[in-house]
Amino acid sequence: MARIDEYEMPDDLYYTTDHAWVKVEGSRIRIGITDFMQQLAGEITFIRVPRAGKDMEAGKNLASLQSGKWAGKIAVPLAGKVVEVNKDLTANPRPLNADPYGEGWIAVMEPADLTEGLKTLLHGDQAVEWLKEEIAKHAQ
Repeated sequence: MARIDEYEMPDDLYYTTDHAWVKVEGSRIRIGITDFMQQLAGEITFIRVPRAGKDMEAGKNLASLQSGKWAGKIAVPLAGKVVEVNKDLTANPRPLNADPYGEGWIAVMEPADLTEGLKTLLHGDQAVEWLKEEIAKHAQ
């Protein structure tokens, strides 16, 4: 588990520029929000998750989140079908803050083209550099 300043950033994950993480699990991807996003948002009080079985285009709205001081969205990282959602979060969004890389996952998708799709995401050093820039932006 890499740490950038006070933020956890697992190095085996892929990242989107709207602060979602993507974990490859065979031919599927699991999606959640980053530690940076949950710390920036504060206590998340609401999440709307997609429904399982839905085909979604990359860039469309996957989930909507709200905290006392913030409202935001997570975009679909790779086009494909939503095969599983973490419905428990709608009743209790606490894991989004407490365990963003574990119990706080949002959805599992079956991407239309995993190999090509991953090329559009941030990974490794590129992801680290991007997060450092985001931290600097929000520090001002």
